[in-house]
Amino acid sequence: MIWKPKNLIMYNTNDVDLLICECNSPEHSVLVFFDDDDNYPLVYFEVHLKKISWYKRVLYGIKYIFGYQSKYGAFDTFIFKHTDTEKIEKIVRYLKKRSVT
Repeated sequence: MIWKPKNLIMYNTNDVDLLICECNSPEHSVLVFFDDDDNYPLVYFEVHLKKISWYKRVLYGIKYIFGYQSKYGAFDTFIFKHTDTEKIEKIVRYLKKRSVT
């Protein structure tokens, strides 16, 4: 069982897909959660954030409080593998369910 992002409810891991970046780094992974509450299909993405030391997080938080923003933003890269096309198509089909019903 895994924590579901919405309302912190436990749900079955059968409703989860894992995407790993082309570079095969575990830091570049995305968990895809499928949810169908009230016949309204939703897809959640959980993205692994880069781990930094506690003092860098505090410094980042202080900068955030005072409105500092890097001109480049806070980004990382995820490169989809060609073998992930089925999983991406599954996401699209799942979300299209709403428009059909």
